[in-house]
Amino acid sequence: MIFNSHLGLIGAGKWGLNYVKTIQNIDESILKKIACKNLKNKSTLIQKYDVSNNWHDVTSSSDIRGVIIATPPKNHFEIAKEAIQNKKSVIIEKPVTLNSKDAKYLKDLALKNKVTVKVNHVYLYHPMYRFLKYCITQQKKLNSIISIAGNYGPFRNDVSPLWDWAPHDVAMCLDIMGEFPSTISAHFSKQEEKNKKNQFNVSINLCFKNNRFAVLNVGNIMQSKKRFLKVNFANKSYIFDPLNFSSIQEVKDSKILPINPSVESSSFDFLSTPLEILLKEFLKDIKNSSTIISDLILGEKVVKVIEEVDEQLISFHSHK
Repeated sequence: MIFNSHLGLIGAGKWGLNYVKTIQNIDESILKKIACKNLKNKSTLIQKYDVSNNWHDVTSSSDIRGVIIATPPKNHFEIAKEAIQNKKSVIIEKPVTLNSKDAKYLKDLALKNKVTVKVNHVYLYHPMYRFLKYCITQQKKLNSIISIAGNYGPFRNDVSPLWDWAPHDVAMCLDIMGEFPSTISAHFSKQEEKNKKNQFNVSINLCFKNNRFAVLNVGNIMQSKKRFLKVNFANKSYIFDPLNFSSIQEVKDSKILPINPSVESSSFDFLSTPLEILLKEFLKDIKNSSTIISDLILGEKVVKVIEEVDEQLISFHSHK
């Protein structure tokens, strides 16, 4: 019996096209179907793939084993639900859903149908982030995490910048801490005019057991694009800054030194992009008929944190 690893893609915008290019680098033949709302300017895709303007054509296809969902977040739940019910493994762009109730439903549905669901918190698949996790395991007494993530934009009428910029940092924070925060609080650090409700930066404060904490600074009115994560221990810190450095930096006695992968870390795939690593692992799970939902479990927790922050910010606005 020939193993069928055929994939279907729903959404051919910026991130959808990233998937197309990345899959071509792995094996062009595995992407079989693409669904997108607007077929204008998609002639290149139409020449190579079976392209439709109806996403049900992908989720219901008997020829497809895995579905990649690269649509706006408001559509994630409906599409993922149908794909999982049809026993397709799924990759969902972040955030997995826009509320934790839907995320939990998908988690239970994936277990019932015995499929893998991955969430593209893409930095969790970054080889340098995985190397950071390796460095962290060599240390004791993690104290805190500080992060900055944002840019000038995007500006959306229907979605807060929290849902654009917070998921990656919250995901990395929860992944490193290994638990859900005991308390969550947030405040605006910068706001535009009052009538521009979805233009702001926010500072998120998460408290964990043993007096550990995290301060995550995210938003869409920063001067330039930033992605910075600093993990602090009693005598040193580690910095993950994928936009500016190709290695992990160690800070000790006010000195910053890059840490290059050692022989011990040779198992890390530094030659692949994070998206390639995600897709390779996804295909391996499909081939092994695995039920891997660790991403989905984390994704639900990420959404819970952002929900709580969103509610606090809305409450702050209503009492002004």
